[in-house]
Amino acid sequence: MCGFVAGPLRDAVEPKRLDRALETLHHRGPDSVGRWISSDRRWFLGHTRLAIIGLNNGDQPIANAAGDVRIVVNGELYGYRVIRDRLRAEGCPFKTESDSEIALHLYLREGMTLGRHLRGEFAAVIADRRNGAMLAIRDRFGIKPLFYTAHEGNVYFASEVKALLALGVPARWNREAVLQECFHFRPHSHSIFDGIYTVPPGHYAIAQRGEVSVYPYWDLVFPTAAEIAADDRTDAEVVAGFRDVLDDAVRERLIADVEVASYLSGGIDSCSVLGLAQLHMDRPIRAFTLCFEDAAYDESEFARRPSARARASTRCPCPRAPSPRRIPTRSGTRRHRS
Repeated sequence: MCGFVAGPLRDAVEPKRLDRALETLHHRGPDSVGRWISSDRRWFLGHTRLAIIGLNNGDQPIANAAGDVRIVVNGELYGYRVIRDRLRAEGCPFKTESDSEIALHLYLREGMTLGRHLRGEFAAVIADRRNGAMLAIRDRFGIKPLFYTAHEGNVYFASEVKALLALGVPARWNREAVLQECFHFRPHSHSIFDGIYTVPPGHYAIAQRGEVSVYPYWDLVFPTAAEIAADDRTDAEVVAGFRDVLDDAVRERLIADVEVASYLSGGIDSCSVLGLAQLHMDRPIRAFTLCFEDAAYDESEFARRPSARARASTRCPCPRAPSPRRIPTRSGTRRHRS
């Protein structure tokens, strides 16, 4: 993952305050830090990078040739090579090997309809000085975070709320949202902080003249009863179709310039992902799991069996944790890219 902060401002940005905001995001991107501040100091982009693709030349922000459009991205864009090859054939000059750069060139060609071409888990902010707008877009399921606020005529975007607080946004509870959070029905557009919002999944935001407008670019489409009734596929055909889709999704996630590893709990979902991934690898994948002292909670043996079948190597990277009082959520310990 990476992290970013951005803003079109009424007031000039204080470089030290921007540095403090980026420090709060260091854990998201320890490999490099990038900053851009406009000559009038009323626009800025900051980025902390975790290098996965384009290790040596993928630092951000990334600018167009004229320098009047710049972008910061957090996330992964799957299938980017096909899109990059097409854009290069059409004359787009790429400066990096990073997957993130395709979003810049798609925006230069198609504006905010670029979302229909982006597949993956991502959040991005684009500073377009040509029309005085800053634009932000979030992936279809909201996997990557994207917060924003309008405060005293200034608009800020960030990957985490604490970066906004470091920029000078006051920390106040939104009592209604806190109550909603307790009962698990808080709207996507609200955070638990007063005046701080999220760009909802499948939406983009446009910031101009101190205000933010949010629009959808994608939504779920469910089949009608008539369409379901007309589906004459056999069970075997449905299973084969699902396997093809899952295999394609796994294969796209194996593209990286660093080692790919896997979370593994022993459940059917993570085991299926590991098994399909191993089919496309020429070396055993390192899989990581979480262990507990009490056998009633420990799933390490369930993780080792499918990893052995898939020729992967499973590790419990830390000492066995004390058994929780409640049934634990399945989780893993992150190592490498997963």
